[in-house]
Amino acid sequence: MTQKRLSADWESALRESGDPLAGHDFAHLAERLAMVTLAGLTPTADAEKSGRRLGRLLADAHFTAPKAVGQAVMVLARYAPDVGDVYRERQLVLMQGGLAAGHASAVQQRLLTQQEAIHRASSAARDEVARALSESEARWRRLVNQAPVGIAIGDTEGNILEANASLQRMLGFSLEDMRGMRIEQFTHPQDGEDVWSQYADLVAGRRDEYRMEKQYVRKDGEVAWTNLSVSLIRDPDGAPAFQVAVVEDITERHTLAERLQHEATHDPLTGLPNRVLFLRRLDRAVADPGPDERVAVLFIDLDGFKFVNDSRGHIVGDRVLIAVAERLAEASRQSGALIARLAGDEFVALLSGSLEDKQPMTVAEELLAALKQPLKVTGQLPVQVGASIGVVELPSTGANSAEIMQAADLALHAAKEAGKGRVVEHDPKRRAGQLTKFQVAMQLPGLVERGELALVYQPLVRLDSGAVHSVEALLRWNHPTMGSLSPDMFIRIAEENAAILPIGRWVLDRACEDMAVSAWPAVNINVSVRQLYSPQFVDDIRRALDLAQIDPSALRVEITESVVMNLDDPEPVAVLDQLTGLGVRLVMDDFGTGYSNLAALRRLPWHELKLAGAFLESTRAGRAWNPTDQRILATLVDLAHSIDLLVTAEGVETAEQDQQVRSIGCDVGQGWFYARPAPVSSSAIVVSKPRTPPQRRSGTAPNTAPMNTIQVRR
Repeated sequence: MTQKRLSADWESALRESGDPLAGHDFAHLAERLAMVTLAGLTPTADAEKSGRRLGRLLADAHFTAPKAVGQAVMVLARYAPDVGDVYRERQLVLMQGGLAAGHASAVQQRLLTQQEAIHRASSAARDEVARALSESEARWRRLVNQAPVGIAIGDTEGNILEANASLQRMLGFSLEDMRGMRIEQFTHPQDGEDVWSQYADLVAGRRDEYRMEKQYVRKDGEVAWTNLSVSLIRDPDGAPAFQVAVVEDITERHTLAERLQHEATHDPLTGLPNRVLFLRRLDRAVADPGPDERVAVLFIDLDGFKFVNDSRGHIVGDRVLIAVAERLAEASRQSGALIARLAGDEFVALLSGSLEDKQPMTVAEELLAALKQPLKVTGQLPVQVGASIGVVELPSTGANSAEIMQAADLALHAAKEAGKGRVVEHDPKRRAGQLTKFQVAMQLPGLVERGELALVYQPLVRLDSGAVHSVEALLRWNHPTMGSLSPDMFIRIAEENAAILPIGRWVLDRACEDMAVSAWPAVNINVSVRQLYSPQFVDDIRRALDLAQIDPSALRVEITESVVMNLDDPEPVAVLDQLTGLGVRLVMDDFGTGYSNLAALRRLPWHELKLAGAFLESTRAGRAWNPTDQRILATLVDLAHSIDLLVTAEGVETAEQDQQVRSIGCDVGQGWFYARPAPVSSSAIVVSKPRTPPQRRSGTAPNTAPMNTIQVRR
C-alpha cells in the first residue's frame, strides 16, 4: 500500500470517527498518521512506540472517543495483508497495541490536564468570589457603620445580633450591651398594642415589614423618638430567619414639633392652654358625649385689672396675670377643670363628664375665693385683684360650643353688672337684654366721630334761694336704631376700654362750649378713673377752658369717691392738685355708697360733696324716711360743713324729699323735683320756686359760686 493510499484510509477513518475537524485538517492529520505508520513498520523501527505516537496524535487532535481508536485499528488492520510478512504483521500488531495504549494514555493525560485546568479555574473563581465577598462585606460594614440611621439585626427569637454605631450612639448602649439584650427590653411605657402585635406578626412570618413612630428609653433614662422600619429576612425555604431594623432618630424634629404645637395651643405668658386648645377640648366634650354627661364653662374676668395695668405698668400687669394663672391652676386641681387664658385678663375653666363630684357653681366659688387672696408679685407689694365669673352648665348632648361660650360670656357680664366679685349662673331669660348691650359695645368705637353723642343738663338748685347753683352735663347716645341711650347703657362698657377717653374729651369740650354761650353759673362734668390716669387729661382741661374762654371756677369736675380711694397712689392725687391749681372746682360724687373715705375728704382739695341718691330711695312712694339713713346723712352733712364743703343732695324727686334734705342742712338739691335734664337748645330750664332756706346747724356757709337763674343765650 502506498503512502497516498494509506493517507486516504486514515482520512476516511478520521471522517467516519465523527469528531469535528475542518476539511483540510483531516487531510493534514491523515498524512502525518500515514507517515508515522510507514516509519513504524520499517525493520529497525519500534512499532509499538510508533503506535503510541499515533494514539497521541489522535488524542491531541481531539479524537478521544472509543470509535476513533476503533477506526484507527481498522486502518492498520487493512494494511496487514499487503505486507505478507510475518515480521511486519507482528509489527502491525505491536503498532495497534501501542496505538491503543498511546491513545488511552494521551486521553488520560488530556483528561488530567483538563481536570487540573478546571481545578485551577475553580480555585481561582472561588478565590475571586471570596475576595469579592470579602470586599462586599467590608463595604456593607462600612456602609452600615457609617450610616446616619441606626441599623440592627436580630434573630426571630428576639435576640439582637448586630447593631451599628449610629444605633449605639442613639440609644447609649455599646455593641456588647446590645448583643446581650432582647428586643422586648426596648419596650416603652407608651407603646401601643399595635407596636408589639406587628412585631409578633413579623417574626412569625405573617408579614414582611412594618413601619411606625416609636419611643425608646436610652441608657441614661432620656427618651429618644424614632421612625422605626423593620423588615423580615427569610431563608431559601421561605421561613423567617432574621429581622433587620432601621431606626431614624427624630427626637429633635419631634421636640421641635411638640414645641411648635405647645406654642400654638398655649399662652406664652402664663403657660396655660390658650383659646385654640380650650375650644378644641370643648368641641371634643360636646362631639360624642355619653348619655348622662354634662359640660360646664366658667368664664373668669379679673375685676380692676386694667387699673393695675394702667397704674403700675404692663410689666407688673403681666406678673399679676402669671400669679392669677398659677392661683387658678392650683385651685382647680382637685376638680380637674381645664384652666385656659383666652385673652388679656380673661380666663376660662372647662368641666365635662358626669359632674356629680364637681358642681360647676362650687368650683366657681372656689376659684373666686382663691383670687380674693392677695397675689405675690415679684418685686412688688402684694396685689389684690378680684374676679367675676359667669357659669353655664348644660347637657353635653346637643350642646354647641359657640352657644356655650356666648352664654358663659353673658353670665359673666351679668356678674359684672351685679357689682363684680361674684359668680352668676347663666339665665336664658337674661340673654336678650345682654345681647343688646353687646351690640352697644360693638358700636362704641367711632362714636364721637359719628356725631351720635349729645348732652343734656340738669340744674343743681340752691335750697335757700331756688337759684341755679350749676348744671350737670349728662351724656346721651342718640343711637340710630335704639333711640336715646342713657349712660347706664354704655359708660361702664366704655370705661372698660379706651373708648371712655375720646368720649370724656368730647363731653369736656362740649360742656365748656355750652357753658360759654349760656348764663349758667357753672357746669359739672363727670370724670372717670381712666381720664385721671390719662397723661393728657390736665392739658385737655386747660385747652377746653382756653377755647371756651370761661373762668376755670365755672368748671366743676365730679369724681366718685371710689376713684380716689387709693390715697397711696400719688398719680390721681397729683392730677387733682393740678386741677385745683388751675382754679377748677372738685366735687366728690355719690359719697356714702362706696368706701366713704373720710381721709380723702381731709387730704384732697374738694370743694363740694354730693350725697348719693340711694339715701333717699327709702322715702319714695310716700314711705317714711328710714331713721338710720336720716342720721347718717345728717352726720355726713355736718362733717362736710365742718371742713367747708358745700353739700348737694341727689335724687330729690318729691316735695317730701325736698323737705327732708332741707331739714338735715343740705345746701343744694338735684333731682326731678327741681328740674329734669334738658338740652342746651331749650330757651330756659324750669326751676322750682324758691323755698324756705335750710337751717344750717353749725359753721358758716361755704364759699360757693353765684347762683344765677339759667338763661340760655343761643
